Amino acid sequence: MQKTSIGKYVMILLMFVFTVTTTIAQKFSPSSYIAEHKDLAQQLMIETGVPASVILAVAFHESAYGNSRVAKHLNNHFGIKGKNKSKAIRSAYKGYGSAEESYRDFVGLMQRRKANRVLFDKYDADDYEGWVKGIFKAGYTSLSSWTPKVLATIRRYNLDKYDQVQQRSADKGMLAKSGATKIQQDILLRSMEANDMSVDFTPGVTHVVTKGETLSDLATRYNTSVEALKRRNNLQSSKLSMGQRLLL
Repeated sequence: MQKTSIGKYVMILLMFVFTVTTTIAQKFSPSSYIAEHKDLAQQLMIETGVPASVILAVAFHESAYGNSRVAKHLNNHFGIKGKNKSKAIRSAYKGYGSAEESYRDFVGLMQRRKANRVLFDKYDADDYEGWVKGIFKAGYTSLSSWTPKVLATIRRYNLDKYDQVQQRSADKGMLAKSGATKIQQDILLRSMEANDMSVDFTPGVTHVVTKGETLSDLATRYNTSVEALKRRNNLQSSKLSMGQRLLL
């Protein structure tokens, strides 16, 4: 009897470890990342006025749709710098207890910074292009390729559809979606799954290093900088290895 109980306990423990390991090792596809975070983005849009499409696209771009080391180890989906207590990686990026904390800090940043606050008066929640360009001009990043890549993400995955939501009565405090809207979203997700046939969300999201290539070569080719490539890939030096995959 005692051996049976111990055996059951060990089995449960092993199942728990397997579940945790699988969850940690999870790799998002573009569509699964959007499906996982779209409801939160819509709720934050209702609470703050920042378009859900913009929230999703910036997170998608900055975190390589949830697969960057910073997203995995620090729950940082927006490339916001700050302190962290991670022992898994050395990074200048801010650490969060969850992805939701990261999302809420992003919209909070939009509200806190004076340069961003003007965007709420200047652009409506359905003007995603104005918001993206405004965030760039407010100093979110200095990379000239940032704006076209974020806009391309919105357009490729039709993320502006998530800007079209209504709010239920205050006592429920949840998103209301009509049956037609739900059907539209299901169609969008199936379309996104088809787009996942190619891993990159835009040409050049990742690059596999070939013989003789340097960070300087890649920075020139993809209209970015050596420091940006090192930061995005958590590189301590500029040395590359053939076959190495880099986030761009």
